[in-house]
Amino acid sequence: MAFRRAPAHRRLGRPPAFDRLTDCEQVLRMVTPAIPADDPIKPVVAAYAATFEKLAAATGHARRGPNGAVLAVSGAPIATLNAIISPDVEPIPDEIAALAASEGRWEVPWSIHVRGEAGSLVTQVAAKHGLTRFTRQPLMIRRPERGLPAEPAVDSLRIRAVPAEELDLYAETVADGFEAPREMFTVLADRSLANVDGRTFYLAELRGIPVGTGMTAVSGGLTGIFNITTLPGYRRRGYGRAVTMAMVRAGYAAGATTAYLYASTMAESVYESAGFRTEEHLTVITAPA
Repeated sequence: MAFRRAPAHRRLGRPPAFDRLTDCEQVLRMVTPAIPADDPIKPVVAAYAATFEKLAAATGHARRGPNGAVLAVSGAPIATLNAIISPDVEPIPDEIAALAASEGRWEVPWSIHVRGEAGSLVTQVAAKHGLTRFTRQPLMIRRPERGLPAEPAVDSLRIRAVPAEELDLYAETVADGFEAPREMFTVLADRSLANVDGRTFYLAELRGIPVGTGMTAVSGGLTGIFNITTLPGYRRRGYGRAVTMAMVRAGYAAGATTAYLYASTMAESVYESAGFRTEEHLTVITAPA
């Protein structure tokens, strides 16, 4: 695969003046980078990066590098929600360095996301900014040949889309599901997120009580699945799997028959039972806890 090296003025130590994107519509108009024929996973990772980009454009800001890497700053105090993401199987370290430098002094925790193992040059760029902790996340994909999943029927669980006026409840439930302070996820209560094209937020409720969450990002025949949580007192009942299947079905209804998600290693077996298969891994680089 041939990769284009950034021009000299864009290399490490001389960051270009990237245009700041503050309007979601600007992001929606951006041209999607060309997808090499010999990299069938790239459309999935590019969709993942675009999801961060569009959400950040609604709540914070985003930029795109000259070779397609994305900087997305949501403003949340969570490193993974403020990220530089390269959709290329061989990321360009100079581009990542320039995006990191273009942010100036980082005011929030942040991270670098690359496919597979981080190379030595990307590792050096990360270390320069104090990012030395590496987390490996399986990229799991459910291909169309798996077919439309059956409608989930677990207890009296109800799974519904969340309107803008209830995003505060959604954000609180996500925080409770991750067992994190609620103030860490207040960015998800921003009502402008309801206007981001292709994004739907979900609550799972048991007799009117929120017990879990999810989010889909539908574009280009792909359904991205995010924010799958179950509250501690309701785990091991199949609710997370039910939410996942409901969102896969919603993707099918929208014409997006391939679903993807990044899982924790512990959750791989759960998603395998739902028809997902691990096809690659993502390395997320953050500062030590």
